Amino acid sequence: MAAPVLSNAQLTEIASEFGTPVYIYHAERITHQYHQLKNAFKGSDTKFFYACKALTNINILRLVKQIGAGLDCVSINEVQLGLKAGFEPSDIIFTPNCTDFQEYVQAKDLGVNINIDNISILEQFGNTFGSSYPVVIRLNPHIMAGGNFKISTGHVDSKFGISIHQIRHIERVVKTTKIQVRGIHMHTGSEIKDVGVFLEGLEVMFQLAKHFPELKFIDLGSGFKVPYQPGDPETDVAGLGSRVAEAFRSYEKETHLEKPFWKKDQDHPC
Repeated sequence: MAAPVLSNAQLTEIASEFGTPVYIYHAERITHQYHQLKNAFKGSDTKFFYACKALTNINILRLVKQIGAGLDCVSINEVQLGLKAGFEPSDIIFTPNCTDFQEYVQAKDLGVNINIDNISILEQFGNTFGSSYPVVIRLNPHIMAGGNFKISTGHVDSKFGISIHQIRHIERVVKTTKIQVRGIHMHTGSEIKDVGVFLEGLEVMFQLAKHFPELKFIDLGSGFKVPYQPGDPETDVAGLGSRVAEAFRSYEKETHLEKPFWKKDQDHPC
């Protein structure tokens, strides 16, 4: 099924009615793109969380909720906006970076999923709440990826996430504070064309998952390369979905575990 598009005549009519500049969001196109993603990953137990830092227009958030996606938020204000748009707390994940501990406390009080990306916050959260509130841990896989260095978030010098080489330190904090680790997360960058990067990251996560016996899901972030003009390069999403399903089947066979919940953040609304 071809993606719906707005014609030049429709765009001209809108500009004439509302003046310019004017921002136009195409609900049918957003819905189409979402269903394309769902179809591509139908071979694995996958849920998509829209990274709303891309666009927090509340009407877009309501549409995203309506079509079935969850919400990834980087600030407590985005969390509150998501709740106002109608998302259930369980369908929101809070993924801040270098934020005050009080925001984590607020997120906990709001009941959303919390993604912790540094050792000191993990230790502070564990000492404060112990096993009473499960968390997600954001890990830095030391993988260089993305359209350029400025949007690469998983390399060795990135500020995002706890280094995979600190896994023993993480384990000590988890054991000492008795904090429950519900999920592990990584994000290597945006505008990634090479599907091999996603699979490399997934293999890293499979190895790390063995350190967390209470794990419920793996959160594989990073953004696809979107073609903005005809002929632009793009990520082979269908091919990636097929290979992810194959990777999970191999993982389940190797570990004799039930299928983990695989989650994908996507940072483009359309």
